[in-house]
Amino acid sequence: MPEPEGLPEPGGLPEPDGLTDRGFRVRWVLASAAGMAVAGAVARPLSYLVGGAAHEALGSVVGEAVVGAVAGGGVLGGIALAQWLLLRRRVSWAARWPAALAAAGAAAAAAGFAADEALGLAGYPEPPAVPAAVGLTAFVLAHWLVLRRYAPGAGLLAAASAGGFVLAAVVTVAVGAASGFEGESPLFGALFGAVYGAVTVLALGRLSRSPA
Repeated sequence: MPEPEGLPEPGGLPEPDGLTDRGFRVRWVLASAAGMAVAGAVARPLSYLVGGAAHEALGSVVGEAVVGAVAGGGVLGGIALAQWLLLRRRVSWAARWPAALAAAGAAAAAAGFAADEALGLAGYPEPPAVPAAVGLTAFVLAHWLVLRRYAPGAGLLAAASAGGFVLAAVVTVAVGAASGFEGESPLFGALFGAVYGAVTVLALGRLSRSPA
């Protein structure tokens, strides 16, 4: 995680102009797309390698949790590092952004994957809403816990990030199904990152215009 240049004051305010101008928004979306394309290409194969070892040593539920933690934390952490390059000179809490997003991604995927595997082993039908709800709850809580003392509107940021994650996943799957391309390709990683970035930069802009 990038080291903060100085310890920010809890509740430090963002600079409105730095988070709402058009140039920043465009760069944020492009950085998010690039970060996801690169991080996804690295994190997913690594998650299968590490998760496979965990499956063998600790069982399938723990193994799936490890797969999720490595993939989710790596992918969203990669997006956040790219975003941090733009955010670091605009808000006092920028150094905590990569940690918040990596923790949220790892917690969400680990909890969701493990819940799905546990339901399957218990012989229950696999309602996708249950693992999804578990994962989203973990995402929001982890994201909020890291930022709650430093970012104004940390709850809004957590909710917007979770919503952006879901929307990006839906769009990516839909485009992949329509086009016939593999959903794990860097192209669709870039699409995921761009959609996610578009949602989060809107939340940042709203945050900057709200009173502390």
